Amino acid sequence: MKTMGSSPVSRPRERIIETASRLFFRQGYCSTGINQIINESGVAKASFYAHFPSKEDLAIAWLRQREESWMQQFKERIDQHQSAAKRIAAMYTMWYDQIREEGYRGCGFVNMAGEFSNEESPIRAFVRDHKDRVRKIIANRVLNEYRAEMKPDDFNELADAIYSLFDGSIIQAQNFMQDWPVEAALKASIKLLAHSRGEIE
Repeated sequence: MKTMGSSPVSRPRERIIETASRLFFRQGYCSTGINQIINESGVAKASFYAHFPSKEDLAIAWLRQREESWMQQFKERIDQHQSAAKRIAAMYTMWYDQIREEGYRGCGFVNMAGEFSNEESPIRAFVRDHKDRVRKIIANRVLNEYRAEMKPDDFNELADAIYSLFDGSIIQAQNFMQDWPVEAALKASIKLLAHSRGEIE
């Protein structure tokens, strides 16, 4: 995660977000209390509420910061490659790196959304929007050269399928606590890509 500046105003806020990130990811949102976040971040209660009027506000701030960092890395990785197949492989390399760094904890966005049963929750709305942004990056930056070659419906179907394989693989890796769902999804994505150009039957 990026760090904010070292000014007296920004440092407590960043400590709160860093602490919440660790606790939300390890314990879950509902099992993490505000008092624990305050104690472990080393800030005063008044300082916490000055930055975050509620725990939900803190959760959204954490998701925004996580998205900024994740999206930057995602774009940098795929933009290094000239072919769609290599860009897809780069996408899955991110999952392998995330598994190594964070363990089989899955997707922080999906984990967070799963703790809110209300479909109108701002948390769930943010996660839906985040996932839509990921899907659009796959369509517009990973598969961009395929758009002109395919009918719009076929292209959208391809983008949806590759996005679903990619996003679902990290969840199944969490479920099985193994790498094989990521490996299987990568192979299936490459086959879909080849099939869309008639390279395989």
